[in-house]
Amino acid sequence: GDDAVSTPYLVFAGLFLIGLVVRNVYEFLKKAGRIDTKDRFLFAVVFTSMCVMWISWFAMGAFDPTRFPVPGTLRMIGLGAVVLGFGLALGGMWQLKGVENIDHLVTTGLFSRVRHPMYVGFILWILGWSAYQGAVATSALGVLGVLSVVWWRHLEEKALLSSYGSVYAEYRARTWF
Repeated sequence: GDDAVSTPYLVFAGLFLIGLVVRNVYEFLKKAGRIDTKDRFLFAVVFTSMCVMWISWFAMGAFDPTRFPVPGTLRMIGLGAVVLGFGLALGGMWQLKGVENIDHLVTTGLFSRVRHPMYVGFILWILGWSAYQGAVATSALGVLGVLSVVWWRHLEEKALLSSYGSVYAEYRARTWF
């Protein structure tokens, strides 16, 4: 019955939310100077939780108990957003050569147009997958994901402005997000 359908959804939704909490707590503690961002074990925990979070996101949409029929064109737009999001996220990671403790400002390639291609990619995953799946409850949780990504971006912008000053301010003025 309904329990069989909702149990996997609740598990994946819980894993998604736990991943968001882990990343947000990490960002809060990093901002407060309470953690060592070069601690490999801590990085492994946060990175693993992010991977579980994103895998859960995609699984959650498939089990959403509150789905609505999505017209074919909108489904394809959603799927296109997911694919574009993957390209931006993976391209940004490849270009940065990592995801944390980047010690240089990258302003070329993807970064010549978008300051945070990985974050844009994450937002495209959230919006695109929700549209593709017609997943109403998942979309509601996606709002928390988008808000978190926007907060992570805000924190990163402050840190980059502090580190690179006017060079970053000029770069920020000529790029999007």
